[in-house]
Amino acid sequence: MVGTRLLRVVVLPAVLLVGAAALTGCTSNPVGAVAAPRTSAPAATPSEAPLPGPSTPPPTQTADDATPVTVKCKKLLPKRVAQALLPDLERTEDWQPEAGSVAAQLTAIGGTACAFGDAAGDVLEVAVAKPSAADAAALKNDLVRRSNSVPTYGGEAYFEVVDHVGRVDAFHGRTWISARSNRFLEPGDAIEVVAAAEAALGLEPAPSASAVVTPAPTPAPTP
Repeated sequence: MVGTRLLRVVVLPAVLLVGAAALTGCTSNPVGAVAAPRTSAPAATPSEAPLPGPSTPPPTQTADDATPVTVKCKKLLPKRVAQALLPDLERTEDWQPEAGSVAAQLTAIGGTACAFGDAAGDVLEVAVAKPSAADAAALKNDLVRRSNSVPTYGGEAYFEVVDHVGRVDAFHGRTWISARSNRFLEPGDAIEVVAAAEAALGLEPAPSASAVVTPAPTPAPTP
């Protein structure tokens, strides 16, 4: 009898604990209750501000910071070089670069700009200038961010095509050569134009553009 009473004393609290647990479970999760629907936070609306376009190279603030570059157009962009790109191109006399264009920036700091065109609307422009050391560094840094570095022209050079018009920017130290044409579809298309400008400025052209440089005459054999 004593053993039986002890067993009851031990079992009874266990039963009570199970019942308490069951009641507790019913309180937090009643049978048949429908959980409240979760409301997710509204998706973030992307900014409607337009993405920034290609940055404009920072121009030299005053012409006093630059070294003037004066060269005649017939030397900077010979007709034979232009017509090697497209036979119908003719020089545009008294050409004025479009306001805000790179060619306009170069002429504003004492540079030279020249252009060819034809009846079909093809264009070929080349401009040269020599910005200050600080501005040349800023120009190069800008081109690193938004253009494509190419080894095609010697020195430090960049090429990009925007709206079907190719543009090359080539630097020899502070000297800046910029050329653009709707016929520049890849870097190699502009190599003769850049090489002609380099030759006109007394710069060493890129090795791959040697075809543009007139070779020295071969001495006659000694009789």
